[in-house]
Amino acid sequence: MGKVRGKGSVAMNKARSAGFTLIEVLVVISIIGVLIGLTLPAVNAAREAGRRTTCSSNVKQIGLALYQYLDAHQHFPPGTTLAPYFPKFAGYCDPWEEAAGVASGNHGYSWMIYILPFIEENRIYKSWNFTKSVIGNSDLAQTDIKMFYCPSRRAGIRPGDDQIMFQNWRSGGTDYGGCLGRCNGWCNGYSSKFTSPKISHQFVYGTTIYKDETYPGIFAPNFAAKPSDIRDGMSKTIMIGEMQRLRPLPDATGYDKYNRTSNDGWATAGVATLFDTMIAGEDNDDGAPGGFNNWFFESAGSDHPGGANFGYADGSVHFLSENIDSLLYSYLGSMADHNMPQTPE
Repeated sequence: MGKVRGKGSVAMNKARSAGFTLIEVLVVISIIGVLIGLTLPAVNAAREAGRRTTCSSNVKQIGLALYQYLDAHQHFPPGTTLAPYFPKFAGYCDPWEEAAGVASGNHGYSWMIYILPFIEENRIYKSWNFTKSVIGNSDLAQTDIKMFYCPSRRAGIRPGDDQIMFQNWRSGGTDYGGCLGRCNGWCNGYSSKFTSPKISHQFVYGTTIYKDETYPGIFAPNFAAKPSDIRDGMSKTIMIGEMQRLRPLPDATGYDKYNRTSNDGWATAGVATLFDTMIAGEDNDDGAPGGFNNWFFESAGSDHPGGANFGYADGSVHFLSENIDSLLYSYLGSMADHNMPQTPE
């Protein structure tokens, strides 16, 4: 019997030695946690690289559509289509007010409407009533177009984005826009020019856009640029790029409340579909920080780490660093200022 007990004891010891102790389990869990911690950033980086590539492809396709429009019409589409009384040399206008107007002659369209036939959205274009403003085509203007969204940011309007949409719509946004040029394109919202603060982005400032013919970019109000207008060179002029989509800061007041908020919507004119490349303090605008990804409503930007995609007038796409020299970047935005900088790679 003693031998039998001895054999049973040995078997039990072998069974115990085949399992894991609590300490061993905790060590394994810790190692797995470390491996996951090391792997996730790489996985996320790979996913972002894929999204950035898709975004770059979107910019490329929009650029190709602009070239197809050029082939068909011998000029690029107007940056903004406004009523003929738009003040070219003085004064202000409100593109969003016109987009919401029902009077005859009101438009408030963006340049993006005109490329719809060239991005397989001919149904929307053919159905668009060009005798009416954007509000008169509201059902069409609220269409989500996949190519107009950057996958790093969103696949459509996110909760809260309706705050910056035309008419608080919940669809029809865009993450891309055209370059207005090296100029101060809009009045700031919190300004002594108005009796009460207004959302800045709805105002195009006529005098600064046209104060010097060398400043504008390819897209400007009621102006259709031709390749011959791009005197700085097609490969040295930004045509389109990604847009910041800044939603109202909850506790912002005064200047920040009105100038750190975007407008959105591919169909609507103004800062919703245009950006400028002004340098810091352009036209004595102390609030203008220059560059992009800068939390300023006039500027371009993206949700990609470190920079944004821009399409040039020659059809090429470049990912520019958000740390690019502000003056160099401003030169790239103008089509005829006689500065022809080399694009940093």
